[in-house]
Amino acid sequence: MATFLSGEPEKHGIFLDAEIEAERTLAFLRILSAFILSIPHFSALSLSPADRAFGVQLPSMLALATFFLTGTFALFLIRYGQFRLWMRYVFAVVDAIMVASVCYLSLKLNSLSGAWLFAAPVTWSMPLLLTVGALRYRPGIQIWSTLLFVFALAFVFISLSPVSNNQFTSSPGVQRLFSMLPSVSRLCLIMLTGLASIVVMYRARSLLIRAEEQAYATAALARFLPPEIVPLVAKGDEWIHGRRQVVTVLFVDIRNSTQIAEGLDPKALSQLISSFRGIVQRAAKENGGVIDKFIGDGAMILFGVPDATTDDARRGLNCARDILRLMAEWHIDSLASHHLTVGLGVHRGMVYCGIVGDEHRREFTVIGDAVNVASRIEQATKEFGVPLLASREAVIAANEVPGWEFISSEPLRGKLNSVSLMAPKV
Repeated sequence: MATFLSGEPEKHGIFLDAEIEAERTLAFLRILSAFILSIPHFSALSLSPADRAFGVQLPSMLALATFFLTGTFALFLIRYGQFRLWMRYVFAVVDAIMVASVCYLSLKLNSLSGAWLFAAPVTWSMPLLLTVGALRYRPGIQIWSTLLFVFALAFVFISLSPVSNNQFTSSPGVQRLFSMLPSVSRLCLIMLTGLASIVVMYRARSLLIRAEEQAYATAALARFLPPEIVPLVAKGDEWIHGRRQVVTVLFVDIRNSTQIAEGLDPKALSQLISSFRGIVQRAAKENGGVIDKFIGDGAMILFGVPDATTDDARRGLNCARDILRLMAEWHIDSLASHHLTVGLGVHRGMVYCGIVGDEHRREFTVIGDAVNVASRIEQATKEFGVPLLASREAVIAANEVPGWEFISSEPLRGKLNSVSLMAPKV
């Protein structure tokens, strides 16, 4: 409730950034209103003696001057960076004082009582001020303005003498329209205008705050999660709880990276690793892969996440071949002084996929024997002296058996069960 009344949840930066722009717009609207409302005063409409009467001109000019000066002053403060958010409440007080003063002068100079309150044109500036005030999306200031306007009208009504019967002798209809009940009804309508704008502002503000919080949450997730996973996490808890599914895992790693790093300065090494990662990202994107993570000078790419398809294995093998092709092209185009060689391992199997961590740091990960096997296959490329190896399961799933040749069926390092390894035919 405190937030609703004050309208000051300062933690929401989107509103803080928009406040000054809203005040600038309101200032321009004040000046524009002053110019538009001044047109009748300088046109043929104001040539009659009644329109030129002091009791008509003075209140009108006072209202126009207030609109113009407050708008100009607000623009001046904004222009030189001196506007403060608390000044909105001061401008609301100035508006209420203007309404009370102009309304009082309009009735007093024309010898009318408080019953004629709503005959003063300035009274109908209040719905305009309340409507444009909704630009702020601040329910607190709107509540403040509505209460001030009600008090201003009540002050004028009480300050002037009671209704005298001779003021209504011209027409019984006038007497009925400006009696107590219609006047109170008009006051209630002004209050309802303010209330409606408050409800609209509060509803719109709540939606914007919710949208901003979701945007912040999505941005926070994007810092740690693959972009393909972020929308799914935002939709529900399935990925928070995790699930098991079959995926194709590709590991890629730079060979002899330690020796290369020792011969490069930090800037050159950074550029080298960035170029390598750019190649991996391009190949993964072109083949629909999800880069789970970069691990130093290597990377793990997943196929079949978030949803498995029938061509996951084929896309994984294509990605591995594309990385080799792009690396070769990069060496030719850049004339790199250090020739990078990479090893790639591809395997397919059942894994656990999900989000681990807390609100401070979350990470998307896959856990399972298939991940370990894919990593061991990539390491086995050193032993067999080839850049790319894949398990028999991955090659069969990709329907590419004729294009591959059998290499080994021995257990991989650190594994008890044997794995059939295959390499592309030359």
